[in-house]
Amino acid sequence: MTTWQPIPEPDLVPYRPLEPLPARRLLVLAPHPDDEVFGVGGTLARALDQGGEACVVVVSDGGAGGEAAVRERESRAAAAALGHDPAGRALQFWRLPDRGLRPDAALAQRIREAIEAQQPQWLLAPSPFEVHPDHRAVCRAAIDAAAGTAVELVFYEVGQALMPNALVDITPVLARKRAAIACFGSQLGVQRYDEQVLALNRYRAYTLGAAVTHAEALWRAGPVPREGAGALLESIRQQLARRLGVEAG
Repeated sequence: MTTWQPIPEPDLVPYRPLEPLPARRLLVLAPHPDDEVFGVGGTLARALDQGGEACVVVVSDGGAGGEAAVRERESRAAAAALGHDPAGRALQFWRLPDRGLRPDAALAQRIREAIEAQQPQWLLAPSPFEVHPDHRAVCRAAIDAAAGTAVELVFYEVGQALMPNALVDITPVLARKRAAIACFGSQLGVQRYDEQVLALNRYRAYTLGAAVTHAEALWRAGPVPREGAGALLESIRQQLARRLGVEAG
């Protein structure tokens, strides 16, 4: 039997928020109009407040979950509520088919071109733990696009919790995130995403002390080796092995 070596809690989940954000140039990939706000709206607002630059790419048109034109207008209004530029290249809509995204070479190449154009320090994408097929498609395409580049791949959560190694305190910008979420009336009429998203943000403050009321969780995967998804899977395996006290070799 493996000798049990208890790991201190702060080695498994952050007990301090990222302050300030270590990246000044962010590229956010949102599978649908609203994922950029539900997942990392607070992080975007904090980055902008700290003098950073952000480009948001909404990959699909959102047409399977409502009227595409309406959802695009909602994303623009939400960007303005966060303090982000809703016009120009800072907010892009690729308008690919909702529920039809594929992690193929074309999508990976388009993301890679966005990386080359924007030169971000962080590429933020939905995590591998997401269950929506479009979220997982964007995740896989982001991994392939980032492989072998210098950009740090950072995963965020929307519909499924991830194993975070970074937490962003969004308490100072919570009102702006609430206002941005409220812009998505077409989606809130279907389901109370506002309550669910903010409940997750409230939970993510669990280890950060009483002064932090809400946080967003990230998994900083780092620069992706040329091996791509295989190297990422090995990283997940090693994390789980360490938690269970299993030899990682």
